[in-house]
Amino acid sequence: MRLTKGIESSPVGHVVYTYTDIDKYIEHATSYVAEGLDENHVVLYVDRLENFTIIKENLRNMGFSKNQIDRIHFIDTNVAYNTHEDFNAETIVKVASETINFHAKEGSTIRGWGLMTWRPQNIKTLTPSIVIHEKNFDDLFSKIANITANYIQVCAYDSVSLTGSLLIELLRTHEYHMTDTNFSPSHVYKKEPVRFTGLSEQLQFEKELRSHDTRRDKLDMTGKLASIIAHELRSSLTVVQGRLQLFDLTSGGYSEASQAHLDGLQKGLQEIEQTASQFLSLAESHVENQKALNISELVEQVTMQMKATIDMAGIDIHVHSDHHEMMIFGDELKIKQVFINIVKNAIEAMETGTITLVVKDEQDHVIIEVSDNGPGIPDNILRQIGDPFMSSKEDGTGLGLLISEKIVKEHNGSLLLHTLIGKGTTFTVSLPKL
Repeated sequence: MRLTKGIESSPVGHVVYTYTDIDKYIEHATSYVAEGLDENHVVLYVDRLENFTIIKENLRNMGFSKNQIDRIHFIDTNVAYNTHEDFNAETIVKVASETINFHAKEGSTIRGWGLMTWRPQNIKTLTPSIVIHEKNFDDLFSKIANITANYIQVCAYDSVSLTGSLLIELLRTHEYHMTDTNFSPSHVYKKEPVRFTGLSEQLQFEKELRSHDTRRDKLDMTGKLASIIAHELRSSLTVVQGRLQLFDLTSGGYSEASQAHLDGLQKGLQEIEQTASQFLSLAESHVENQKALNISELVEQVTMQMKATIDMAGIDIHVHSDHHEMMIFGDELKIKQVFINIVKNAIEAMETGTITLVVKDEQDHVIIEVSDNGPGIPDNILRQIGDPFMSSKEDGTGLGLLISEKIVKEHNGSLLLHTLIGKGTTFTVSLPKL
């Protein structure tokens, strides 16, 4: 099987190979190297010694001579990636560039294969280092392609060692994705300059990643805690509400003051019930009743649903859509809840002003921006936005944005916030298109 056959027709072929079957891995590596020898390419091969020994035997059985096989430039993966140390993207690309530049000659084609390895270490610091490494290499390959006739590189990863987030990053830095049985373009590949070239930038990226992981863990823990609290609250509420109703039925007439107290109790219990429902929303799944949804129509329905509240607040609202054929797949009630929460926040942030909802069609995602021209969010509050139980409102629980974020993430989307003091705030919701 020669899944990569013909890739040399492109200026640069940067491939990520996520394998699960070691026999298939050996088969593909053998055919890849054999094709390079047939085409008289410069073959740079990084792998474990035991794998390379098998591949050389396979090549001999295919009829390649000792001289041809000796032309393969082999480097042990443990040496190439310094597996006795923590994964260091800067050091690895420096050594690799020296090796590659040595073999880069005008008119030649360099064919590389690298089995990525690292010693056991903290995945939270390893992931950004690998991302930096692949961005660096993608940039290096483009430079080499200006010297050589072509450059083809396969970066092989044991799929068992990959997290979902790391795989997505790899697909963003490789033009092609290969598995044991398929070879196809990476539809999320985006060529861009290397973003992280120095230690300070790498440390900042790692800090942001750890912050993201901490937030995710915090959200998960909050959901579990919220579920316990909600069930306990509802159990007690059921008892209190039952006794209050019984008291209401068995008692005689009330004075005006007593009736006011009774109404106050009932209203308070209703508010506690609403809070319990919010707690429960953090724990439950939000993707149970999914169907095809027209996002432009859904956003317009939300604005109509909230028209009375908006008019009462004396605020204008406008909706703009690129077109009305943008479809997503999701739970209608839950997606509506997201935009209701965001619009409510905007209303409460302004005494008067305008809210604008813009629906954009961007390739494989739909982007919905909800903007207000209110006072913006001060830094001291911004740092805590979305934290459990934090709210700038006196009677707020701080759960609205948490719930919205959870709904969006469970629909494989993202929720971002941008604010400027004196200018306003924009929430940006990104959801995958159907």
